[in-house]
Amino acid sequence: MSQPKPCEKKGKSAELRVQKILNKIESLKLSNAYISQLQLPKTEGRMKKVLNRNPKLYSFITVLVLCVGMIVQWFMKDLSTKNCVFELPSASKTLFRPPEDCSMCIGVEGAVRLANTSAQEFEQYYAYNAAPVIVTDAMNHWKAVQEFSFDFFANFYRDGKMGKRINDCFYFAYKSGLNSLQEVFSMDAARANLSGEPWYVGWSTCYSEETRKLRSYYNRPYFLPKTAESDMVDWIFMGGPGQGAHMHVDSVKHMSWQAQVRGRKRWELAPPPECLYACRWLTFTLQPGEILVVDTNRWYHKTTVLPGDISITIGAEYD
Repeated sequence: MSQPKPCEKKGKSAELRVQKILNKIESLKLSNAYISQLQLPKTEGRMKKVLNRNPKLYSFITVLVLCVGMIVQWFMKDLSTKNCVFELPSASKTLFRPPEDCSMCIGVEGAVRLANTSAQEFEQYYAYNAAPVIVTDAMNHWKAVQEFSFDFFANFYRDGKMGKRINDCFYFAYKSGLNSLQEVFSMDAARANLSGEPWYVGWSTCYSEETRKLRSYYNRPYFLPKTAESDMVDWIFMGGPGQGAHMHVDSVKHMSWQAQVRGRKRWELAPPPECLYACRWLTFTLQPGEILVVDTNRWYHKTTVLPGDISITIGAEYD
């Protein structure tokens, strides 16, 4: 059996190092804006001094460059294959995403608030634009407004298979330390009632039966275009004051709507890094009974539950 070539050894070593860096970025939740500010040696002379003092580093970089060139050539030949060569950590998806056209956010000063709009008007002016829109009267007849609570979801998920983590659903612990819905709904009463350690979690529905049962408490928003379709996956976000989602950008298929069923939540939208000097950073509060429509694939966003009631948000995508 032939021994690995030096290039192969260095390539594997480099791949492991890159993987460690990407994992570290993901664990620290570093934003693109922060990463872009990291300083590298500024001058060619300084770099030469570094390399001269580290002959092993110089040899490593030389071999690495040759290996990368070979890998790129091989990758370009296999670019048309259907399967991925390897799976990158989720943080890398934002690091290597294509740049946005800043016309998406130029001139956007804040979220537009609407009421009594029509599906036709919404489709024509708002449904597929990047500017965030808040519809204030879309939950007037939802049973969820009266029924949804921590106890409701605890009873809904405590028994049966629904909510169990499978390949078709997602669970986000954020900073709660709660690693599953089972742990969420096994909390002690003090924490569940928001008088203990703070928490905030999010999850998607896993089964069509689960989605249908939950949708009996809320309707498809009346203002969505009549031709828009949604799949059988909804999202639920729940937690107490001071908690929320860190600044991030999504990688979902379509536009999203999020209904603030209970509590108040502050949203912060940041333009893509390449548009920071052309567009404004937006901040607004979503009140109970309001639905936000926003393209979370393009806007970086952060949420914070404001003092008061528990925050319960229902969300979904539409095409």
